[in-house]
Amino acid sequence: MGERIRVDGTEIPVEDGTTVSDLKERLDRDDDELATYEENGEVKVLGDRDVATDAVSGGTDISFQPGEGNVFGGRMRG
Repeated sequence: MGERIRVDGTEIPVEDGTTVSDLKERLDRDDDELATYEENGEVKVLGDRDVATDAVSGGTDISFQPGEGNVFGGRMRG
């Protein structure tokens, strides 16, 4: 294990090159969930191919949010 990241408030060890998709599989998350983090007061979304340790700086918390038409727990209206 190369680095540590925070996911939903828990620090976990990850190998260099671990993608968001790898994290979802390892943490038994749904494929349609979105990985998000906050930067300078803005919520940013990570893609499944993004390398988690490259995308967020140390101490930044990654959270998983519902996807597939749901935005942070509510249905999108269109």
